[in-house]
Amino acid sequence: MKHLLWILAASVTVLGLFACSEDPPPPPVPQVVVDTVRLEPYQPKSVFVGRLVAKEDVTLRAKVSGYLLSREFTEGELVEAGDVLYTIDPSEYEAALAKARAELSAAKANQANAERNYRRGKELLPRGAISQLEMDNLTAQKLDADARIEAARAQVESAEVNLGFTTIKAPIGGRIGRSQVSPGDLVGPSSGDLSTLVSVDPIEVLFQVPEVTYVAEVRKRVSANPSASDLRGIEVILELGNGITYPEVGKVDYFGNRIDPNTGTMEARARIPNPYGLLVPGQYVRVTLQDTELDEALFVPLAAVQADQQGSFVLVVDGDSTVERRNLELGERIDDAVMVLGGLEAGDRVVVRGLQQVRPGMPVRVTADLSAPDPQAPAASAAAGEVPSAGDGE
Repeated sequence: MKHLLWILAASVTVLGLFACSEDPPPPPVPQVVVDTVRLEPYQPKSVFVGRLVAKEDVTLRAKVSGYLLSREFTEGELVEAGDVLYTIDPSEYEAALAKARAELSAAKANQANAERNYRRGKELLPRGAISQLEMDNLTAQKLDADARIEAARAQVESAEVNLGFTTIKAPIGGRIGRSQVSPGDLVGPSSGDLSTLVSVDPIEVLFQVPEVTYVAEVRKRVSANPSASDLRGIEVILELGNGITYPEVGKVDYFGNRIDPNTGTMEARARIPNPYGLLVPGQYVRVTLQDTELDEALFVPLAAVQADQQGSFVLVVDGDSTVERRNLELGERIDDAVMVLGGLEAGDRVVVRGLQQVRPGMPVRVTADLSAPDPQAPAASAAAGEVPSAGDGE
């Protein structure tokens, strides 16, 4: 009996050894969801931070000295070009003009006398009634009288100009600022600013364009000699500080002629309609440049993009259902996708779900392609169409 038990135990041990020597079953193939890279239309745009400036910004100063008689405007209001803003006491300059005119009259009388003596001398010289020296003196007197006329006329014009400066008018139309002086103050060229005046419509926005953006996004639409006509395809949209988009669309009218070596940027300027005066100089805004014509580019879902020390990359499923790594050169982000500048081609399938389970070189099984049409959609539509027809039959 003991011999039989030993034989049975040995048989069980041998069977166990055979069972242990069999290969373990292979691990399951990871399942992934992919999306196909494709060319899609988009509207190129770039966003910058800008500051609003007035198209024309004028500092008002007095050109002549005198006591201020009146201020003819309300601070902060809109004024038209040519409106009277200040008046300076004109009495001193009216007197100077009267004196200049009197000196001009005296110079004219002296010139008339010198002209008569000169003509008389020309008649007497051939007869020998006067010497050549006397004739030379008469000629010099006539020339001196002519010169005095010109000097007197210049004095009159200068006096008239100074008298005109006693009335300070708006050189442009716009919004005037706070007055720095009051009636009764003594003002003059050295007394400082009287006020400031800025134009309202249109208004301009200054912003800095990075060199890379200028070369890649803007320079391709600008000829070798930039002008406003070359930039008509670029629209400018402003976003105000409260997040509201300004309703008027502007145009770029200027790019600088050099890159700032300290910042690596180029100055740019856009002109924005401001018919209601909502925009004021000094505001900071977000400036969006967008092309009016659609372009095409490759886009990859943002969920598929990863990054490590080598840079951005995606995992691509090739024709043999094997995963491979593709390093990417990325462009701008639009919604939930990012533009691909290099590293992928149209039709490549990138992994968007199951990224944690796969590595380059691993075989995978694609369970869904997000870019493929939903096969259940036609069936669902047909089913939805059968319901009313059945109801009609009833």
